[in-house]
Amino acid sequence: MVDTCNFVQQRSERPPPDALGINVIKPKFPQYAVYSKRWDSFETWPDYLPVSKRDLVEAGLVFTGVGDSCRCYHCGGGLRNWESGDDPMKEHAKWYPKCPHLLLVKGQEFINKVRSGEPFEEDGPSQNVADGFTEDEDYLNNPACLSCIEMGYSKEEVSKAVKIFVSKNNHSDFKGTELCEILFDLEDNVEDMNDDVNLETDCDEPKNTSNIDNLNTLLEENQRLKETTLCKVCVDKRADVIFLPCGHMICCPQCAPAMTKCPVCRKTINGQVKAYFAV
Repeated sequence: MVDTCNFVQQRSERPPPDALGINVIKPKFPQYAVYSKRWDSFETWPDYLPVSKRDLVEAGLVFTGVGDSCRCYHCGGGLRNWESGDDPMKEHAKWYPKCPHLLLVKGQEFINKVRSGEPFEEDGPSQNVADGFTEDEDYLNNPACLSCIEMGYSKEEVSKAVKIFVSKNNHSDFKGTELCEILFDLEDNVEDMNDDVNLETDCDEPKNTSNIDNLNTLLEENQRLKETTLCKVCVDKRADVIFLPCGHMICCPQCAPAMTKCPVCRKTINGQVKAYFAV
């Protein structure tokens, strides 16, 4: 005979999906789950307001067209009366800590710190990007930098690429693809310098074609590895959201909520889990 009481008790003691970091809630406004759709909603956003449109979109907010009122596409929570210095992501976490968009994009630890008032590593004296980055700045936690590091580039190489981008553009709003282009150029310059040194030291020495072929093979393999870790939708941010039950990881947190079926196997997505990589 089956002990139904114990069976029911065991099922009731199981933690809910959100306690396990699994998002099973569908967006309240799925038409704005796509990043570009949220961005389009801010076309009439007043320029005098002190909050960046990009920060609002990253936080999952949609402009309602009334004053400075915004609503989250996922949880439906509203935010308004923006002031100078407000961080949309932190304000979102402060007022709507259960929002699935926040859990996917920033994680539970970020929300806990916002709610408890703990200081953040990125908090500190502001700095003009034109002056360059300080040695102790935590910009390497940027998803674009992390994706380049996971591709095999060292922190020093990524740091150099960031500084080059900032010096050329006078801002630090870089994307992973832009950093990759700079890193590729740096690699090409190193190869050219090595070729020049070899010609100067021994002009009569024949080139080792096998070494050149091996180098090209490594560069091609490196490029393929970089592409596999990028989001297959925006091809910009790192893919770190796992679809359930199929287990495929092909989208970033900004693109994953718009998916109802896995683009790889076409199975219905019943839940999503954010993956964390050791750096």
